[in-house]
Amino acid sequence: MSTEKGESLVSALNGDDRVVEVLIHGPKYRDGKQIIGRFIIRLVPGTAPEVILSSFKPTFESTMPFGYDVRIGRFTKPKPTVKDYLSGRVSR
Repeated sequence: MSTEKGESLVSALNGDDRVVEVLIHGPKYRDGKQIIGRFIIRLVPGTAPEVILSSFKPTFESTMPFGYDVRIGRFTKPKPTVKDYLSGRVSR
């Protein structure tokens, strides 16, 4: 997906109040162009992913007509690690 289409998808997803954050995995360069590989959508705790994904399906299909794959799970760290504290990314 091009970065322009990716940014439009991220802005559409961020417009929903059930979405905490949208993380982009990429960009990568292929054939001289920037492309985005993956999106990680963080939801408000206690929200059912299946319900939100069904409401996002029209947005996904219009933005990614070539197909997409959705995986549900934990893809970010639930709390800071010791390395995060040592590197200064997190303060006490």
